[in-house]
Amino acid sequence: MKTVSTGQGLASASRRVLADEVVDAIRIAIVTGEFEAGKRLIEDELATQLQVSRGPVREALARLEQEGLIINERHRGSTVARLSPGEVDELYSLRTALERLAVEWVCRCATDDDLAEVGRVLERFDTLPKPVTRMAVANLDVDFHDAVFRAAHHDRLYRAWTALRSQISLFLLQRGALRPDFSTTWRDDHEEFLAALMSRKRSSAVKHVEGHIEGTYRRVLAMEELPALD
Repeated sequence: MKTVSTGQGLASASRRVLADEVVDAIRIAIVTGEFEAGKRLIEDELATQLQVSRGPVREALARLEQEGLIINERHRGSTVARLSPGEVDELYSLRTALERLAVEWVCRCATDDDLAEVGRVLERFDTLPKPVTRMAVANLDVDFHDAVFRAAHHDRLYRAWTALRSQISLFLLQRGALRPDFSTTWRDDHEEFLAALMSRKRSSAVKHVEGHIEGTYRRVLAMEELPALD
């Protein structure tokens, strides 16, 4: 990665692009497990590995802290986050509230083209390299729910979802949130989800999404041996 300094405006734009690239690189390393929970993230080491200055790394760490992927402690610096049992409950309850609202708005506002776009995400499952990996399905899962939120046509709701998206990716990949037989059940599960949306019956669609998310939550709890949220 190289900076460009051909003028004040262009240099500023280049720094923003570079910071985005650094954010993406570190985020991928966290989500895929290359950087495990609790790992210290040292600016100098990351800058050397990514071949950038410390500035974009510092900016990237700050942004990833906002996403909930990094914890910044005064005497320890930045470390990869591991969600506590209380945070697991918070994430589950907030995601349930957001997706319930998204489904209600999809039933009311989504066009046929919007729902077709959600369906096209499902079709991508058939193009995944075989054998299907947990990471590939987790990424597709997030894309599916992202398409649902887009179909709701609720800008503030979509922004709230994006604030959770990275942590949900972590759950799917590292916390046992995907079903053990994800390679054979994921598409059928999400076909049922899409069918509930296409019915445009709010009560049944909301009930479906609540059950869908609760299944994910309980798999995480079982993996971590945590008590369920009452």
